[in-house]
Amino acid sequence: MKKMIFYLTLFLLVLLNQALSAQSEDIDSRLEEIIGRLYLNHRTLSVVYSNLHDTALDAVNGSDEQLGFIQKTYLFVSEANLVCLNQWELLSITGYIKDSHLSDYYTLRIKGLERAVFESKDRLVSLKLYSTYIESPEPRKLIEEAVGLIEANIYMFEELADLLKPLANPPNPFTRSLQDS
Repeated sequence: MKKMIFYLTLFLLVLLNQALSAQSEDIDSRLEEIIGRLYLNHRTLSVVYSNLHDTALDAVNGSDEQLGFIQKTYLFVSEANLVCLNQWELLSITGYIKDSHLSDYYTLRIKGLERAVFESKDRLVSLKLYSTYIESPEPRKLIEEAVGLIEANIYMFEELADLLKPLANPPNPFTRSLQDS
């Protein structure tokens, strides 16, 4: 009877180990996919930035106000692109970090991703605000494309943070919240 319980327990542990490794491979492949998409979005935002810059050069002979609005929008695109590039650079190196330090690194990355969401949303609001004052259809199309890419980045930042939370260190239970004080 003890032998049967031993073998049954051993069998269940083997099944559990296989299930956990399959889940880990799913998370790793999903992380890799999203990180790759971040790089693609970075490259596309770089092209949009360049095209907006060219559009601003074409608008030099027009209204100073319109030129100013276009210049502001391509600066917001550039800032959102830098946020994306920064997150991609920091997340693409996880394969080079020691396994013993990964949970600490993921904890820091979650904080960085939350900050990236905030900064991207801020640039998105500013971009939408300035785009309403631009009269020319060409820069408006480019701005719409940039808005879509930045929204996709925000979604990916949030998804990455959700994927990394189980792999990160648990929150400190002794930290007092603001509501406690």
